[in-house]
Amino acid sequence: AVDPDAPMWAWGADQHARFWVRRMLFETLMHRVDAELALGLHPVIDRDLATDGVDEFLVNLPFAAFFAPKVDNLRGDGETLRFRCADTSGEWLVHLRPDGFDVEPKRGSTERATSADAEIHAAAADLLQLMYGRLDRGADAFDVRGNEALLTRWFANSAF
Repeated sequence: AVDPDAPMWAWGADQHARFWVRRMLFETLMHRVDAELALGLHPVIDRDLATDGVDEFLVNLPFAAFFAPKVDNLRGDGETLRFRCADTSGEWLVHLRPDGFDVEPKRGSTERATSADAEIHAAAADLLQLMYGRLDRGADAFDVRGNEALLTRWFANSAF
């Protein structure tokens, strides 16, 4: 019954009640995925929902360091990583800086993408499961390009 636009403390980027609705949606979704995987099933996730889940994960990740301290290791000297959904317009460019990192969503962009040091393209549902560590980037579902050491560092430090 709370207005989604009501101001509210949140650990992530959005300081409104809607943050918690969105956060709990993806927390619950990943519990469902875990249950299905435990039963040997292949999780089916709506592609638009999965795209929003990738966005929710990446946009909030820079704020997760207080409970996921490895996130502080995601620093760099201008390296970039691109995550792209092959079945939706979801695309994100991550910039690693000496003081941390930022995420630039590129949804619906018609401009030509700049190159990135490392890139992963996959169906939105697979990309979401990769972000949450439910799939390995070596799986056939992923088109992986670029700096493997950068990708290894990203995935070793991006869990929350």
